[in-house]
Amino acid sequence: MVILDVKRSEKKNEFLYETTVKVGVSELLQELCEVHNLRLKVLRVAATCKELAKHGPIRPEETRGISDDLSKVSELDVNAYGAPTNPDEHGFRTGVPPPPEVAEVMSRTAEEAEAGVSVELVGQRRCLDKKTCQTYLDNLRGAVMIAYPAFHRLPVYDPTRLELEDNEELDGQSELQQVLDHTQTNLWWAGKQLMPDKVLEEYVGRNEKTKIVAKLAPKTAGAPVREPRIDENTHKAMMAHYYKKQEENKKLETDDDDSYLDSQWANPKSLKQSLVGGGRPIIARPGGK
Repeated sequence: MVILDVKRSEKKNEFLYETTVKVGVSELLQELCEVHNLRLKVLRVAATCKELAKHGPIRPEETRGISDDLSKVSELDVNAYGAPTNPDEHGFRTGVPPPPEVAEVMSRTAEEAEAGVSVELVGQRRCLDKKTCQTYLDNLRGAVMIAYPAFHRLPVYDPTRLELEDNEELDGQSELQQVLDHTQTNLWWAGKQLMPDKVLEEYVGRNEKTKIVAKLAPKTAGAPVREPRIDENTHKAMMAHYYKKQEENKKLETDDDDSYLDSQWANPKSLKQSLVGGGRPIIARPGGK
């Protein structure tokens, strides 16, 4: 199977995807966009679940950010949801989380979901697909249903409920909201745009045991930046090696210590002395004998 290292401009949105050279580019592009969008949704729901388990639901809009002291001199009741058991220091949430044992289940499920779609999977050579993302999304939904059956006592404006009911507002301002529409997205490889009416093998050949770096980019963005010839770790290792050699050369240039001349190995007459008996003088005998 062909392994695609799918990237966008942000490294945190990278994932591996397994496919075949026989797949059509149009079908592949749609699948990659769906996996990308589902992965972001899992991360969004997991983040809101962790906050929901910690500080409870979001306050009504008119009371968000208002402290208890300020509410005493106004008609707004920041504790209308109940007496806070774990107050939110920012005044954004009610401070009334689910019971501890239920909150622990939500937090653990959220952490497992984040790890299951993390960018770290790329380094582990683990691929991602729609089924995996949907499984984590279902797990998160189940954890929320334990705490709020049928969304009971979970306001309709709470981010977790909005996500699970597919009513979230995505403005694209954060990396977790930059979803892709496959009809408005291009697939790139090796600086070339893969045309929707082609088959993948027309670009990468018939060898199924291939790994390529593919990039998703909006049609309005043009061609993405080409991948560097060497990876980041290799580049760091090369820079460290060159820096070490540079420092060694500087040290040699500034080192004027000549104390080594006192060493035996630096004596220019050491070879002669070793040959004639350790430097003892040669005594000529009478008659040349």
